Amino acid sequence: MSPADLTLVARHAVKLLVERRFAELEQATGGVRLSADDMEAALEDMGVSLAMPPESVWRELRPRPVRNRPGAFELSIPLWTARGRTPHTVELTVHSANGRPVIEVDDLIVG
Repeated sequence: MSPADLTLVARHAVKLLVERRFAELEQATGGVRLSADDMEAALEDMGVSLAMPPESVWRELRPRPVRNRPGAFELSIPLWTARGRTPHTVELTVHSANGRPVIEVDDLIVG
């Protein structure tokens, strides 16, 4: 998966999270690791209304290869509000299967 493809997939996942479309995000991830209820509870714990990160976040995205999973990458994406960056992050694993992107929401870190 190219860096541009990773960015597109990550943007899509974050957009669903920001828009609180938890069921769609769970469906996109196949329910791997976090359920819609888990994601909603984590956002409730954060106590903020999220906004899409600025363009600089996407340009500075640094995918890390996952050990023992060729073609899989881990991404840590800082979460933002309309007022700026929060101490919270979303951690994703992204890879492809049968030519299609696969997203896993590994964790929502409440900072």
